[in-house]
Amino acid sequence: MKLALAFVSLSLALAGCHEKQEVTAPPPPLRPEPEPKAETGAKDCEPTEPSMELKPIGFDERSIPEGMRLADQAYAKLNGANSAEVDRLTREQYQSDAVNDFITSLAADPYNVKATYGLAAAYAKIGRKQCSINLLTRLLQMRPHPSKKGEVEQAIDKLLGRRQPLDPDFADMRRDGRFRELIAKMCADTNDPNCVYGAAKQP
Repeated sequence: MKLALAFVSLSLALAGCHEKQEVTAPPPPLRPEPEPKAETGAKDCEPTEPSMELKPIGFDERSIPEGMRLADQAYAKLNGANSAEVDRLTREQYQSDAVNDFITSLAADPYNVKATYGLAAAYAKIGRKQCSINLLTRLLQMRPHPSKKGEVEQAIDKLLGRRQPLDPDFADMRRDGRFRELIAKMCADTNDPNCVYGAAKQP
């Protein structure tokens, strides 16, 4: 009797091995979203066209204190980007934030010399050379105005390295033909033969 029961149990066990088992489906594979492709280079500006320039605005249409505050804020970020202590990603973020703050500053006061020059410097740092040229051209347009002449001359002194080191923010632009042409215009009122190259002679 015991032998028969054992045989039945073994038969049932073997039969169970041949039954089709429900297989639990595996979880879906982990597929992280691909990282966005980094831009190989930010789009540069088109040269400015005098016919497309906006009309001058009145004093009461400007928000001068806001423009100054934002320009100072942008410069702090641009200086942070120039620090040797920050990594590449942090540097790029500082530069991007500085550009945005300078643009907002100029939206508040389009005649802010500090923001105009600062945005030109920021664009030069990130390789948007024509954008930088456009801003420096704008700077020259403001030079004849009596209320802006002093500030503009200070900015040009910094750019050209007059009585101070050359502005390193523009180092990558100094052999660009468009930049050299613009610098020549800035030097038109000086007898210094080295003005076009800044404070030091270049080969």
